[in-house]
Amino acid sequence: MLKNYIKIGWRNLVKNKQQTIINLLGLTLGTVSCLTILLYVFAQLGFDEDFSNAESIYRVETIIERDGKESFDTAAASPPIAFALKEDFGEVEEVTRVVLTDVFYSNLIRAAENKESYYEPRSYMADSTFFKIFNFKFLHGDIETALNEPNAIVLSSNLANKMFGNQNCIGKAVIWGSGEDAQTLTVKGVFDEYFYKSHLNPNYIVSMSTPGMGTFVQTFDDFATNNFVYSYAKLVPNADADLLQKKLPAFINRRGSKNLSDAGMDNKQLLLKKVTDIHLYSEGRKNQIGRISNITYLYFLLTLAFFIQLVACINFINLSTARASKRAKEIGVRKVVGAGKKALMRQFLGESLLLSVFAMLISIPITIFLLPFVNELTQEALTYLNIFNWKITALLFGLGIFTGLVAGIYPAVILSSINPIKALKSATILQSGNGNFRKALVVFQFVVSISLVATVIVVTQQFRFTQNKDLGFNKENLLALRIGTNEASSKFESIKTAFLNIPGVLEVSSGNYSPSEIVLSDNGLYLPGGSREKNTIVKRNGVSDGYFKTMDIPILEGRDFREADTTNQIIVNEATLKAFNMKREDALSSKLVQSFGDETYEMEIIGVVADFHYASLKNEIAPLFLHKESEPNWLFLRTETKNYELLLGNLEKQWKTTVNNVPFDYRFVDKEVEKLYDEEKRLGKISFVFTILAILISCLGLFGLISYVAEQKKKEIGIRKVLGASINSVVQLLTKDFVKLVGIAFLIASPITYYFMERWLEDFTYRINIQWWVFAFAGGFALIITLITVGFQSLKSAVANPVKSLRTE
Repeated sequence: MLKNYIKIGWRNLVKNKQQTIINLLGLTLGTVSCLTILLYVFAQLGFDEDFSNAESIYRVETIIERDGKESFDTAAASPPIAFALKEDFGEVEEVTRVVLTDVFYSNLIRAAENKESYYEPRSYMADSTFFKIFNFKFLHGDIETALNEPNAIVLSSNLANKMFGNQNCIGKAVIWGSGEDAQTLTVKGVFDEYFYKSHLNPNYIVSMSTPGMGTFVQTFDDFATNNFVYSYAKLVPNADADLLQKKLPAFINRRGSKNLSDAGMDNKQLLLKKVTDIHLYSEGRKNQIGRISNITYLYFLLTLAFFIQLVACINFINLSTARASKRAKEIGVRKVVGAGKKALMRQFLGESLLLSVFAMLISIPITIFLLPFVNELTQEALTYLNIFNWKITALLFGLGIFTGLVAGIYPAVILSSINPIKALKSATILQSGNGNFRKALVVFQFVVSISLVATVIVVTQQFRFTQNKDLGFNKENLLALRIGTNEASSKFESIKTAFLNIPGVLEVSSGNYSPSEIVLSDNGLYLPGGSREKNTIVKRNGVSDGYFKTMDIPILEGRDFREADTTNQIIVNEATLKAFNMKREDALSSKLVQSFGDETYEMEIIGVVADFHYASLKNEIAPLFLHKESEPNWLFLRTETKNYELLLGNLEKQWKTTVNNVPFDYRFVDKEVEKLYDEEKRLGKISFVFTILAILISCLGLFGLISYVAEQKKKEIGIRKVLGASINSVVQLLTKDFVKLVGIAFLIASPITYYFMERWLEDFTYRINIQWWVFAFAGGFALIITLITVGFQSLKSAVANPVKSLRTE
């Protein structure tokens, strides 16, 4: 019986070639889209799940409140909090701390036996308990003792191979840093960074007991300030994390009430974030240790995949029910000779499943072929092995079955319900209700298309807004060059002089933070006569004289830094004046105060600069003060050249002449600013590609549907033309119903899309306003595509010879 179903189904598919090709192409495009999106979504899932007892590991995050408002939130915490939790709560089995040293150290590292140094990102310091919580896969060394001693380092397999080649590097010496700050570390382990997907993703880890920053973290005992340490707690089996969370307010008050008071904090909340939730559920929490994703974007993509596949299914339903009359006599004969309704339904569902499974099989090699493009689009590193992951394979198989059932169930019900007597008498047996249902499905297709077009426009507009908005400084033709070491910092003036003599370099200055970098440094400041307990957190950046000229940031009041200035002379932005209710004209006669322990320092405001965006546009410009810095981390060069290859070559040559064994590490500031919006940019590209696919699938369905309608009305068109109807009137006859459907879809899609895009834009402090023309354009675009698709076939029917259509049976 099954063999018979398959044979009959195959014959029908081959017989109706146009319908089969349209359905197969639509289902294949839909399945390729779904498979691609599933591959990307699965790449974003499963972070940190492979660690032992991952469900029991939590990160301690921080929210600080001042004046009853949330003023600071971070994924990190103060240094002593982690081990205090272990001391105070029996449900905490183990804790560890991680410091992202990219912020504090140059990250210059080399094998002691070589002179070539590298800047390596994702460099951490961690407690000896780190691998007791995060059991990375070790390739060499003892995971139990790797970080127990001072000056120990554990390398990723990639970095170990880069520095030592294929030799076993356990016990080898590594030089970390340069000059007087250089430290000799001993390699105690090598781990496989590709074995687990983790938000940590370290390149190398230095033991926390190593002198320097590690000593500071281990001895610092203030529970309020210096919230830069990423703290993790592993709970005992079956511990209630929610119950522990409720105990944390009393804990922080008991341990750090005086620290909070001295720092001017009204309240400090400690939040437990399950480590498996960090990658996808950390939107809005600042100072993440690595790149995170957003679960909302994944939901959007999955929804997009669902609708694309649904549009393909709608094509199948519309074409199958529209062409039901073609199979009426076949169904009538089958019923007369004894075929039951269930048998017919199985037959038609079998045809649908056969087509769907065939589309599923075709989609696999197509997706593999498209993987390079997909990787470029999503910025992932997917391979064919991802497709044959058992979860993906199972989902793909399920998708094929589900698609076949969804696409085939309604046509199967309709076709199997045909009255055999009517079917044998006449080919025209479909009720008007079926036509209305097809119209509803077509409207749904248009709703999806119009919504997707409007979504792409809004996302693209917001991304362009972030690119083109006046950031308060000129990001174009601006180079940032990492100084990195004390040796290079000490030679800043000579480097500056040498660079200014190179053609194409207009200005040179320096600073501690490059634009787009997270400014972690801050101070609690207050006005003279005020209270340190009521201070205001102000971000801090150290710069050299000429910084504002290089950045093209206007000085509104006062002056730039001079050679004789100290850190007690500061320049503030407009947001700082607003925070202290200070008038611009009064700023130069004002001072701000900061306190450390028993010592108090007054800082003189010598200038006011316009607000500029030193962080993402998702965040409001925060108060900032700038001071003179003698040991900066970055060089900034304002350039003007048509030959950057020559300019960079000259800069590198001069750099290597002036500074020994320090890599020439540069970046274009405008490109770095763009990276702040990688997620939005990626979302826009993905939305655009799949919107085109959804519209293409819809057009395929419309083409097939109008082809059939034109065929059904062939005789009517012939009679009309014989009676004098023009080509224009015939085209209008065939297209007017579809134009009405586009209008109905426009009225439905516009408010729905507006609501969801407004919700998305709420994440941006600086954002566009959605204009009416976005929806008018989306509706007009859908109308034009419809007229082109439908009009082509309509015109073909309108110009056909009426004599042939009237004499053909």
